[in-house]
Amino acid sequence: MKIDMFSHVVPQKYIDSFAKNNERGIPFSKISGDAEMLGRPVLSDPARRVEVMARYEDYAQVLVPICEVFEPIVNPKDAAKLASLYNNALSEWFNKYPLKFVGAAATIPMSNIDAALKEIERAITQLGFKGIVMHTPVSLYEEGRSTEKGPDFENIKALDSQEFWPVYEAMSKYDLPIWIHPHGLTGVPNYKGEPRDKYMLFHIFGWPIETMMAMSRLVCSGVLAKYPNLRFITHHCGSMIVPALASRISEEYDRFVYAGELDWAKLGQESTFKVRRPIEYYKMFYGDTALYGGADALDLGFKFFGPEHIVFGTDFPMDMDKGTKFLDWTIEAVNRMNISDAHRQLIFEGNARRILRLDTK
Repeated sequence: MKIDMFSHVVPQKYIDSFAKNNERGIPFSKISGDAEMLGRPVLSDPARRVEVMARYEDYAQVLVPICEVFEPIVNPKDAAKLASLYNNALSEWFNKYPLKFVGAAATIPMSNIDAALKEIERAITQLGFKGIVMHTPVSLYEEGRSTEKGPDFENIKALDSQEFWPVYEAMSKYDLPIWIHPHGLTGVPNYKGEPRDKYMLFHIFGWPIETMMAMSRLVCSGVLAKYPNLRFITHHCGSMIVPALASRISEEYDRFVYAGELDWAKLGQESTFKVRRPIEYYKMFYGDTALYGGADALDLGFKFFGPEHIVFGTDFPMDMDKGTKFLDWTIEAVNRMNISDAHRQLIFEGNARRILRLDTK
């Protein structure tokens, strides 16, 4: 069986109810801004999605919300309401098609942590979700800011900010994974006099950089040192930046600590690296196989994370064939890997079953 751990979704019921459930009456299209994406029936219609999935033998999905975040444009109270609506709508999918949708990641309102903690409990214990998704960076709400301006990139927070640590404590107790996904025009410099989305480099390169930054902040701040059982699932195999630069990462951390430029006392925290070497923290993350058929990159990711920390993920249905291209490419790439059948089975389904506890009653 193949369990797709990074397949994106936005239920039509949620799209239709969005404007009615925020006080500004903002439609979902204002936070999406992607008419082509909203024209994909497989993204929002479970029956159409199952039709496509039926072309593949023994193929199931874990549903992960798309990265159209609401925190920057709706107030924290409405954010809590919309998160609940999203999770309610998504739970209908996996309840109706339990053999096709074997799990889902809940969305939580990062602008309202008290509500987020309640939603985590509800989603996992009552609705049956298998984890949560966190988008990076966290964009903050500004009262009265026009939606036409988009998020304020001077008003964002990193995933290791102290107010988010209760989320990690909760997920550590539930022992279920956290999916990390970048969003927005992040990860790229803001050059004077130029639009931030020039050449779409924020998406092509900025998102992998933002993922790498989120991983690094979680490492350096001590989140993984305090909660070592947390399982973070990173898109595009740990952004591929971390596996590719592993040797440099180790050397540069050592150099800056030795030179006193990475001064834990000045940062007001204990040295995270007394517990583990820096690179060993990065290997605690999970990487998915959504590399669009890049077999060489997948081999590199496998060597870095190891057979028990790679999960099958395709980015379904975000390709130009609305699902089938990335799926075909990723299956082929995994099958081409020079690994044992046992390790291939771990990638396709074994690791997913373990970390989602799919075989437990």
